[in-house]
This record gives sequence, structure tokens and C-alpha cells, in this order.
Amino acid sequence: MITKTKKMLPRREAIKTIALSTLSAKLLADSSSNKIAQIDSNAKIVIVGGGTAGITILSHLTKSIKNHNITIIAPNEIHIYQPGQVYVAAGLYQTQDILKETKEYIPDGVEWIKEKVESFLPDENSLLTSTGKKVSYDYLIVATGLEYRYEDIKGLKKEDIGTRGISSVYLNNTDTGEATGGLLTWQWFQDIKEAAKKKKLKLLYTMPHTSVKCGGVAQMIMYLSADYLKKENINAEFIYTPSGARLFGLKAIDEKLHESQKRYDSITNRFHHELIEIDIKTKIAIYKHEYELKKGWDEEFQEWESIEKKSEIVKINYDFIHIVPPMVATSSVAKSKLAKDSGHFKGWLDVDMNSLGHTKYKNVFGLGDICGTPLGKTVPTIERQAKVVKNNLIALITKKELASSFDGYSVCPIKTAYGELVLAAFDYNGVVKKDQGFKNSKKKDWLSDLYVTKPEYWSKTLRGEV
Repeated sequence: MITKTKKMLPRREAIKTIALSTLSAKLLADSSSNKIAQIDSNAKIVIVGGGTAGITILSHLTKSIKNHNITIIAPNEIHIYQPGQVYVAAGLYQTQDILKETKEYIPDGVEWIKEKVESFLPDENSLLTSTGKKVSYDYLIVATGLEYRYEDIKGLKKEDIGTRGISSVYLNNTDTGEATGGLLTWQWFQDIKEAAKKKKLKLLYTMPHTSVKCGGVAQMIMYLSADYLKKENINAEFIYTPSGARLFGLKAIDEKLHESQKRYDSITNRFHHELIEIDIKTKIAIYKHEYELKKGWDEEFQEWESIEKKSEIVKINYDFIHIVPPMVATSSVAKSKLAKDSGHFKGWLDVDMNSLGHTKYKNVFGLGDICGTPLGKTVPTIERQAKVVKNNLIALITKKELASSFDGYSVCPIKTAYGELVLAAFDYNGVVKKDQGFKNSKKKDWLSDLYVTKPEYWSKTLRGEV
């Protein structure tokens, strides 16, 4: 059992009470009017994964299929609200605030196999679990999430996180329900504060070249730690080292983040820097820096005659470093016939970016972080994907044309300071609602994200009510 304790910011207690009361009323109103069309089918559906994606689609399907025959394969008896790890790192949540028992979200009549999948056999419509159990299916939904690969950084092991000035808010184990990264990073904040009283520190914040779950997290930790020191009238040198060319992939949001950085005097962005090695004893981070050497500007055509790509090894010493690990598709998917075999998303689940159906195996769908699609590694993405997968799976079962299309929708609340955020909403076509899709310095958005989003996740997202 999980024992929960309450930790509240006194000056905001009233705001939280009002917010949650409003949410409760909304939930009652929604549930009273939420009528779901059902089909009757005993087709065997297997869901792999017990994270946000797996539990959410499970809830949608059990509400939509009478006399269902659904199996979920997932080892985790504890479910982690992963977006909350940033607030744990900021000292605003406790670790137990982001954990619940998975069994609360497994509906009656669903078979739960508490194992991992070792291999997929899509040509046989079956799979093998970690104990060698063979499970067959009529329809398969893959929601295995992704894996963190700290060991891909030479000289780094998971055990190093939380020691020698190294932190990573991402550190967790979704199989066992352990979420240590937030608490370690909160201690890291405090260690920085104490060390910064003695000298001006150099702090590094990395971002890998791979696809990343909630790509704004690296910056969030930088801004929150910078603001944490600023409130203590302590300054430091903050260096953001992303492997990419900008702060955010969409220009409008990128510009907003550059504006947000101006509130801090000493943030430097060193783009195209990929962390490849670390010497934890001497505190030196080693990067591969890629850049372009442009030659021969042509005035008539307004272009360079040649652009040569170069790379060099760059070493940066640091006092403290926050690491976002490289992230890859779960190995069971990556080594299977379900994975893309080439291109940018090689190794990730090979699904159509709109239908979320597998491009080869028509009785297989995917959703969540495992999908080899642009964007889409946030909770709002999964909420929308789950509806698409549910509708298209039911259409397939009832022998109708696929009914829904996923538009790439995602929302990323990028915390730029305590009490402030850039709320970025976007899809495959770019920024959603350009006048409202992102906001800066809106305290109400921060408070909503801090106090409302988490209970809504537990009571609506995971129960298929969004």
C-alpha cells in the first residue's frame, strides 16, 4: 500500500481548494452526460504496457465494448504520474504525491498479466512474456513507452545520478514504480544553493539527439533552478547544451522561450552540442559539437555555394550538471518486426502518423511514447491518441472504414520560473490557436498545472473520461 502525506503551500491552499472544487463539479457534470456508444464483441484484445497510454486505452475500450475479452500485460503494480517529477524537483510535490496503485485502474473482467513482453510474433498473432508464456490475440495495442539509456553516455551509470553534482529528473523505473529523479533533483537544487554561497558556479543542462519524452523538461529544470537561486540573491553561470539548433522546434514558441531567458542574466545556449562522455571525477563534460562551414555567398541567388558539415570534440568543465538521457524504443519492440527498419524513427513502432495503425499488420495499433511519429510524447497527446485508437479499432472489429485521424496534438507547459510558464499547444501543422496556444507569465496557468492537472489525470485521463 502507498501511504500518502499532504504537503501544501499555505498561501495557495485556498486557491487549490477552489480549483479542486471546480474540478469536482466539472467531473460530476461530465460523468452524468457522458454516454458512450458500445459494441458487443468477444474478440481477444491484448494491450502491452501499463503506463499512461496502456491504462488510458484500456479504460476507453472497456467502456466501449460489452462482453469484452481484454488482456493487459504490464509488470508495474505502481503507476507513476511522470509529469509530476518536475514539481517534485522544484520542492512543490512529494514523491508519494505522484504514485498510485495500478490495480485502481484495472477494470473488472480484464486479465492482468504482471510481466513484461520479451518478444512480439506478429506473423503468428502472438507474443512471448518474460517467463516464456505465449499469448495470442486478435488485436494488439502496443503502448510500451520508451527506455532511458544513461549508459550510452560514456563514463556514466544510473548509479551516478545523485552523486558528484549529477542529477536527472527523469530517473525512474516504471516497471517497479520507483520515481527517484524528482527527489534527487530537489536535493540537487539545495546542494547548488549551498555551494553557490562560496563561489560562482558553472551549471550544465543537457539535451540528447534522440526523441525525448516531454522535450521541454531540460529547460524547465534550468529555469526553475535559476529562479530558485535568484530568489536567494545568488547568481551562477547557466549553460544549456541541446544537440539541436533551437530552444523549441516551432518558431513562435522558440521566440517566447528566448524572451523568458532574458529574466536571467547568465544563461548561455550552446546549440548542436551532444553529450557523449562525462568524467565524473574531474567534472568534465565531453560533447560532440556539429556545425556548418559556409563558403561562397552568391549575391545573385542569395545562397551559399557550399555548406560543409563539420564536427569537433568540446570539453566543458562544470560544478553541477543535469542530464537528460538518450531515449530509445523499448527493446522488445525495437528488435521485432513491428519496428521501423530505416529512417529517423528506426527501431520505433511503425504506425501511420494519423490512423496509429501499424503499416504492415492491420490488427496492430500503437499509442504513446513508443510510436515512431513526429511530436506526441506528452499526456495530452495520449488523451487524443486513445480516442483515435479506440475508434479505429472498433471500426476494424465491426468491418467499417477507419473512423478517426490523429492530428499530432500536444501540449507542453514549460515552466520558466516559479509561478510562470509558457503553455505551448501544437500539432502536425504548427502552433494551435496562435493567439491562445502559448502564454507567458500567466500565474493562473501555472496554478492550474500545479493543482488541477494531477487530480484530473488520476480521475479523468486514466479512466478514459477525456
